[in-house]
Amino acid sequence: MPQERPPHTAAWIALDRVHSLMSRQIQATMTEHEVTRPQYSVLRLLLEEGQQTANALSAHMGVTPGNLTGVVDRLESAGLVQRARDPQDRRCVHVSLTGAGERKARAIIPGIRGRVQSLFAALDGGELDAFRGSLNRLADALDAEEPQAQEPNTEATS
Repeated sequence: MPQERPPHTAAWIALDRVHSLMSRQIQATMTEHEVTRPQYSVLRLLLEEGQQTANALSAHMGVTPGNLTGVVDRLESAGLVQRARDPQDRRCVHVSLTGAGERKARAIIPGIRGRVQSLFAALDGGELDAFRGSLNRLADALDAEEPQAQEPNTEATS
């Protein structure tokens, strides 16, 4: 007879399983659109919010400036984003979509959002709201436990 798991352990295992299943399916959809998840995040953020500093992008995405540099390098090589140094503060780098980047973002976002929506189809609106609320409360509690990070080095994002 299997041993019953403590509720916290069972919740963590269920969350990990759902994350793995969703991640594989979302990654497959992104692969169809020829973008990685970090590239999609950059394209989506720039389309929705406009030009961003590299530090703001890394903070939105929850990655280090160093990790973002490689993502932006690949997007820039593909002609989808451009970088510009701030004339008032040369340490600050602004990232924006090119015309091709805007077209790519507008083309792929609906398909990826549709896929995400289909993955949550098993939950009705109330269940989805409650689930999202619980996850946000948990994320806020975990964020509060994180040691405060040092100010990112702007040079690493050039």
